[in-house]
Amino acid sequence: METSIMKLKKDAYRGIIDKHDFISQSKTPSVYIENKQGFDYVDEAYMRHVLNKNFPIWSWEIKSYELLGDHSIIVQGRLTIEESGVVRYFDAVASHRIAKNRQSGDYVDIGNDMKSANTDCFKVAVNRLCNIADDVYRKQIKDITLDSKDISKLDDYCKKLCQVGLDDVADKVQQSIDDSKINKSNLSSSLIKLDSLIDKQTKEK
Repeated sequence: METSIMKLKKDAYRGIIDKHDFISQSKTPSVYIENKQGFDYVDEAYMRHVLNKNFPIWSWEIKSYELLGDHSIIVQGRLTIEESGVVRYFDAVASHRIAKNRQSGDYVDIGNDMKSANTDCFKVAVNRLCNIADDVYRKQIKDITLDSKDISKLDDYCKKLCQVGLDDVADKVQQSIDDSKINKSNLSSSLIKLDSLIDKQTKEK
């Protein structure tokens, strides 16, 4: 028998999953997206705002700084969040190029370079742990699962296939549904092929 504690845990985990799915599928406003050298970047202030709104209990800890010669700064940081009583964290690593004076070779502002490295690392952690700006950083996973209407439509097609003597094709369709080989990404093209097969078989009879 499922205890109330077990049910609360399941409900909490389900809520966490649904929340992250919703955030992941959210569109980042274009005003907060900047393109640099062909790559899209999201404004740190916007990501922090969404973080505060959805995960108000969080902390950011810099684990280490490392100089890669005099070319780059590498920073490792840990973002920790609490949601529905569950504490989770993600360790991120990012690097930032050190700016130098072209003539003297001296550092322009090493402190600013360290802050930039920290910002980059923070944004990586926010994206990976909280799914914020998944659309920009190409981390979205589209839900291609067939819904009940899709499955019902395919069941009707399987009946039509059996009616025209294509039982083996109907079996393959059912197996493809079970294996998710037929999904929302290819449902339309699959139905067109099935229509063609049914039409061809009907004419040959």
